[in-house]
Amino acid sequence: MGSISSRIQRVSRRSKRTRQQQPYLERNWYDRSARSSDPAIFIGGCGRSGTSLFREILSRHPNIACGPETSMFGLPFDPDNLWPRWEIPEDELRAGEKGCANIVEFAEWFYRTYLLRGTVATRWADKTPNNVRVVDRLLAWFPEGRFIHVIRDGRDVVCSLRHHPKQKYVGGEIVAQEITNPISRCASRWLEDTSAGLAYEGHPRYLSVRYEELVSDPRPTMARVCAFLNEPFAEPMIHPNAESNDRRLEGRVMCNENAIKPISSQSVGRWKRDLSSNEQREFCDIAGELLIALGYATNHDWVLCD
Repeated sequence: MGSISSRIQRVSRRSKRTRQQQPYLERNWYDRSARSSDPAIFIGGCGRSGTSLFREILSRHPNIACGPETSMFGLPFDPDNLWPRWEIPEDELRAGEKGCANIVEFAEWFYRTYLLRGTVATRWADKTPNNVRVVDRLLAWFPEGRFIHVIRDGRDVVCSLRHHPKQKYVGGEIVAQEITNPISRCASRWLEDTSAGLAYEGHPRYLSVRYEELVSDPRPTMARVCAFLNEPFAEPMIHPNAESNDRRLEGRVMCNENAIKPISSQSVGRWKRDLSSNEQREFCDIAGELLIALGYATNHDWVLCD
């Protein structure tokens, strides 16, 4: 339930977001009829499912560029989610936004200006976990676009989600956080976000990628991804660079430093050592059936007994 003060804070944040969005709503910023011919790539999934690792792998393809998270589509639009991570002058970004008629036009301008310019890449990609909440809008706005849903065992996800985010931007600076989220909240988020993406299974421009397959056997997984994107497979994708020349590296891997390290399966099954029997039961009560539907369990026998 949470304390009274925490509920008041949540209501206050929602009220603030509503006020911030009013000018955009008046401008028809989320125009459902807007369209772009850009062959965009959208990456989403429940937070802590491996979307950052996937982004780093995909970004090593010579034809594809993907920068820090934007939260441009899956949350109420807010330039403050953009300029600190991307190291763009705030006034420059807001001026560009004011010159665009809607979010689709802004996305074209933003990525062509700040990501594709000066690179050999021909396609831009947006990796933000909450993209999974708006798959319908993304596929409609970008008829040539593709959506990639990264899925991970929810038990491993909640082990990481309960202490996330470990960092956030305050006044343009990265500040460490001390957060412990309830297992119930983490399990509910995995259930809701994963289910939102799975609703599009069978859509020709949707592809699901299992984190466990990605880290255990990356080559065939990425070959399948490249085929889906109509791009040739590029061997450098599965080998991290010794150094990155991306000046936005700090913002790109905030809270996800392991994403730029060599691909490893060491976090697969971490729930077995990290979740107590009570926490396992709590997860099972909330999201156990989706775990079975996805093949991560066959029944509830995995839950420890005291």
